Formats: sequence, C-alpha cells, structure tokens
Amino acid sequence: LNWSLRHATRPGQKFPENVAEVARHFFLRNAVTICDESIDDPCFIVNSDQTQVLYASGNKLTYAQRGSKQVSVVGTDEKRAFTVMVGVSASGEMLPLQVIYGGSDPNRSLPSRKARGMAEAKELGFVFEVSGTRTYWSTLETMQSYVEKILVPYFNKHKKRLKCEWQKCIWNIDCWSVHHSEEFRMWMKATYAWIIVIFVPGGCT
Repeated sequence: LNWSLRHATRPGQKFPENVAEVARHFFLRNAVTICDESIDDPCFIVNSDQTQVLYASGNKLTYAQRGSKQVSVVGTDEKRAFTVMVGVSASGEMLPLQVIYGGSDPNRSLPSRKARGMAEAKELGFVFEVSGTRTYWSTLETMQSYVEKILVPYFNKHKKRLKCEWQKCIWNIDCWSVHHSEEFRMWMKATYAWIIVIFVPGGCT
C-alpha cells in the first residue's frame, strides 16, 4: 500500500528567552515572602495546577501514504475530557482533588453517586463540580470553590494543629487568564488576605 508510520505533531510549549531570569525572580519572590511572613513550616506553601484528563487517549500515530504532507488523526480535534485541579504542599502532602465537568446540571454532567470509587473519593474530600459552561475548564466560580472547599480548610487544619491562627500562607498558581483576572485577584485579597498568591511565570509551569 506504500504506507509508512507517520506522526501528527504540533509545536511544544516554548520557554521565555530569559527563562533563567524569570525563574530566579519567582524563586526570590517566594523566598522573600517566606522570610518576611515567617513561614516556618512547608505545609503553608501550596502549588496548584489544572490538568486535562481524557476519557480515552488517542494515538498521534497513524498510517498514511509515503510522502504525505497532511496527516489526519481521528480524535485529536474533539476531546471528551474533564479537568482535575491538583494541589500539593511543600511538605509533600497532597490536597483533595477538584474535578470539573462541562455542563450546568450536576445530575446530568457529574458521575453517578453509585459510580465505582465515588464513595472513596468523597471520603478523601474530592470535590466534583460542573463548570456552568459547555467546556470543562475552570472558571471564576470553580476557582473560588476550590479555595473555599479545599485550600482554606487545608491551611486552617494545619494552623490549628500548629497553634498559629494568624499564619500567612503562600499559594503558587500559573498565570492563566482566570487566575490572573482582576476579579479573582480582588476576591482573594478581600476574602483571604492571609493567602499570598504568587504566579508562576508564563510558559514555565
């Protein structure tokens, strides 16, 4: 058939040209905050990020005619997926996951309460939510929910354990549009001023 194994490709994420400099500034911003706010325990520093989870991961390899310039791969355009918000502290403790599905009706979009593993996930504190939109990406509302249902309870648990009620904390997140929006930043400042948000430089996650 004159076929050969071909690879569908796309440009990878590019680091900024001055990546060493911006990474150093990010490190120093964290270091100065830790020093100024007397953050002595690593449990008070949390890194969070969203990741896409595909229901069925397709293969980017397919067979096509030798010398083909354009190679189409079924399943790379229309993805069936959901988003998981992952958080881990500098002490190595993993926070409960937030799982976000597209749609506005929880009864139609979320997994069944009887789904395998759902009881265990709930017991571990996982939060299942709908985005309120046609996509499964985080929104302002789901970010606020993550803070209130997962991040703040985590910090408060350790503040109570270590008897440091007024301890300030660091939250490192990437500079995605929702995270970096004025509305979200002002909400964090007004509601949880004791959580210091530090943005990971663009292209460096």
